[in-house]
Amino acid sequence: MIRNRGTILFLNGIEQLLRRKIVLTAAIATVAFLGLYWWGVSAASSADLSMGHGEADMAVAMLGPEDAALAAILTAGPLAATLVTALIIVIGSTMLPEEIGQGRMPFWLSLPQTRLKVYLSLGLAPLAVSYVLALILFGGIFVITSIYFPFTARNIPFVFISMLAWLTVVWAAVMLLSLVLKKIASMLIVFFLSSIASLFGGLYEIMKMFPGDTPKALETITHTVIYVFPADRGYRGVLYGLIPADAVITENLAFFGVTASVPSLHLVYAFFWSLVLLSIGYWKFRRMDF
Repeated sequence: MIRNRGTILFLNGIEQLLRRKIVLTAAIATVAFLGLYWWGVSAASSADLSMGHGEADMAVAMLGPEDAALAAILTAGPLAATLVTALIIVIGSTMLPEEIGQGRMPFWLSLPQTRLKVYLSLGLAPLAVSYVLALILFGGIFVITSIYFPFTARNIPFVFISMLAWLTVVWAAVMLLSLVLKKIASMLIVFFLSSIASLFGGLYEIMKMFPGDTPKALETITHTVIYVFPADRGYRGVLYGLIPADAVITENLAFFGVTASVPSLHLVYAFFWSLVLLSIGYWKFRRMDF
């Protein structure tokens, strides 16, 4: 018999999510995505790229399997991230509101446990499901790529931490907004924020490559965005942890002082930011009358 009621709530939330069509759809989309990716990478691995003697052909000939792996991961990463982000936004925006709307929340609160435990136990279910999906997607990308283009990833442990930081930011934001706004509104706002963060996160990486050449206003906006909604920092950490350690392209960039990396303090800030939003969400949850 399970005595920990928080565990019961968490498992109940997981069970509810696994029965939803959106989770089944995401699982099917994951299998389809990895299947198409497998087909694309296998086709690319058998392509003949040594077709001429021009400068472009010679440059291509100098590239190794690590560079092909780098290109494959950077191509597939954004698509996988979009799928995971969409899932956590949809299920994260409905978990607590549905428990409240369908009248189950008074029952959970009537049990001898704190509101904080109810809030976290139910709320953690969307994060757990999305994290597992992200592990399958990015793990599949890594395994498939390494089969056809053998390489050594830069920092696998960093991938797990970065992935948690990325998803926690999105989850904390949608959890809070789902208690304040309607479901559709909270979903749209968080998806918009995630898209803007991704856009300016990419600009931030470009600015690191060309320091001093960026307009001051754009630099200020970019830094503001990545700190106001720091989801992209975790996502970049996932990518930079997966990419090959010995690719010619990254080695050449490193020669000029450009390294594909995310400072650990950025991830610490992302977790702190998420904790602040979760605290505000809990404050709102405590004040609600069921």
